[in-house]
Amino acid sequence: MRQLRLLACFGLAAALGACGGGGGSSLSTSPGGGNQNPGGGTQQPANSVTLVNQSFSPSTISVAVGTTVDWKWNDCSGGDGYGGGNMTCVTHQIAFDDGSGIKSDSQSQGSFSRVFGTKGTFKYHCTIHAGMTGEVVVQ
Repeated sequence: MRQLRLLACFGLAAALGACGGGGGSSLSTSPGGGNQNPGGGTQQPANSVTLVNQSFSPSTISVAVGTTVDWKWNDCSGGDGYGGGNMTCVTHQIAFDDGSGIKSDSQSQGSFSRVFGTKGTFKYHCTIHAGMTGEVVVQ
């Protein structure tokens, strides 16, 4: 009986782990969550910027030409710790200052990606929160 319970637990864990999204284009916006490390905390992948506490973390990121940078919304508070119970998430919109007109959707959760194909410094800001700025340095 114990083995049957263990198999059921592993099956449930595998089914839950299969949920999620993926994708990649030069620009994309999607709902989603962070990567979990074995210690239980949120691990920030390389070439990733997190929107948290109404700021970009890190505010400056350096990457090579051709790199995709991902911005992940993680600016939620409250709730029961399991994704429910009156959680409040802050809405942000990323807009680039390079004249390209590139910007993310106005969203409170999810992610946004951009591929940087040329060298330069690409500054951006949140259109909703004055003073919330960042930059990508492409080398």
